[in-house]
Amino acid sequence: MDEDTPPATLGQASLRLEAVPPPRRLVHTYERGEFTVVELRGEIDLSTIEEVGAGVSAATESPGALVVVDLRPAQFFDCAALTLLVRTHRLLLEHDGWMGLVCTHPWHLRILRLAGLTRNLRPVATVEAACARAPRGRPE
Repeated sequence: MDEDTPPATLGQASLRLEAVPPPRRLVHTYERGEFTVVELRGEIDLSTIEEVGAGVSAATESPGALVVVDLRPAQFFDCAALTLLVRTHRLLLEHDGWMGLVCTHPWHLRILRLAGLTRNLRPVATVEAACARAPRGRPE
C-alpha cells in the first residue's frame, strides 16, 4: 500500500460522514404577544415535511392556540406543505384555535390560489396584518 493511499476503512467512514445531510433549520418559532409565529424557511417538500410538521405541531398543541404561519422565508413549497397548512388550519379550528397565514411571493400566492386555499387561509403580507385578523373575545 502506498503512503498516500488511505486505508479502506478510513475512506468508507468518510463516505458515510459525507452522506449525512447537514442539520436543517426549516422552522423558526417565536412569540408575538398572544400569538405564536411559525416561520417556514428554505425548501418545504416531501423530504422535509416531517421536520417542518413537528415544528408546526409544537405550536398548535394547546387548545385555543393563536398561530401565524409565515411563508415569506420559504424559498419553495410543494403539495406536502399545502397539506400541512390545511391540516394545521383545520386542527386549530377544531380546538378553538386560529391560524393566520403570511405570504408575499407572487409564485407562492399563485400556488395557493390555484389550490383553492386563498379563500379559507386568507394570506396577508405581514405578521401584524395576520394578527389583526384574529377573532377577538376568544374564550379562555
